[in-house]
Amino acid sequence: MPQFKVVLLKHGYATVEHERRIITEAGGEFIDADACSEAEAWRECEQADGILVRWLKITPERIRQFHRCKMIVRYGVGYDNVDVNAATAAGIMVGHIPAYCLDEVSTHAIALLLGCVRNVVGKHGKVERGAWDFNPVEKLWRMAGRTLGLIGLGNIGRSVARKMNGWGLRLLAADPYVDPSLAEALGVKLADLDTVCREADYLSLHVPLLPETRHLIGARELALMKPSAILINTARGPVLDTQALLAALEEGRLAQAGLDVFEEEPVPLDSPLRRHPRVILSDHVAWYSEESQVELQITAAEEVVRVCIGGLPRSLANPEVLQRLGRWEEWTPNETVKWQMRRLAKLRVAS
Repeated sequence: MPQFKVVLLKHGYATVEHERRIITEAGGEFIDADACSEAEAWRECEQADGILVRWLKITPERIRQFHRCKMIVRYGVGYDNVDVNAATAAGIMVGHIPAYCLDEVSTHAIALLLGCVRNVVGKHGKVERGAWDFNPVEKLWRMAGRTLGLIGLGNIGRSVARKMNGWGLRLLAADPYVDPSLAEALGVKLADLDTVCREADYLSLHVPLLPETRHLIGARELALMKPSAILINTARGPVLDTQALLAALEEGRLAQAGLDVFEEEPVPLDSPLRRHPRVILSDHVAWYSEESQVELQITAAEEVVRVCIGGLPRSLANPEVLQRLGRWEEWTPNETVKWQMRRLAKLRVAS
């Protein structure tokens, strides 16, 4: 008889054999609910010890139906589709995978930046149409000596900083929860959000979607930026106010944007973003490589097994739940969890 039960909700993956192998070898029952009706899937969750989720929203109403659940693991760095407060109140750990695609997302952010700086998409289109500019009409500018501003200096922000450290750029970052010694070791100067917006020639967003980061970059912040600045978002779509971005681009208050994430996904067919001449788009693919896909699935399965057999996960979106469960003393937080704990401490002081 299985020792525990794990349900994998709607996912769309080509295969989930990694999850099946890891969970069953540990003595668990694995339910792939991708082929089930939604009602059947939620019924399976009622007596599940662990739940794996990719896209579906885990609401307080759903959580109240999870009678045995010890842990919900969200496939990915972000966990904004899981109601973390409701899970914490129910004594359920919320896991995520904060380190599986650091190379991919940081590389993609840099690719979008370089695509903007060198007008790669525009040039490709011209050549494709048969044009050839011996004397380019569009002005391009040297990168060396300019300022790269990072909003968020977590795992991915630090990866961008490491990769760009040799490019002759000044590195500036806004992150009220980061350990200053980490920034110093990377050659990054910490500053407040307004200062980074005001001084950055290139601004790259690397924050999770939280109540305090929704529309973190809006009309006010965009008004602080240089008209020649380039904005990159590979974090979460709602971190950036789309309408404020479009207004800044149309009014010449921002030069370009490179976007991989959006407030509405897929981007509506009639969205001005799809045809804007100064915006480069990709379809929320920054996380992906063949290697990161496998790492994500394996790590998610290992995390849920670790908790179902009585251990603690490596990463937690809600470390405070351990106090509720009386297991705080067992915990050795990693750097991601330390960031979350510093954030929670500051929010308590502010409230």
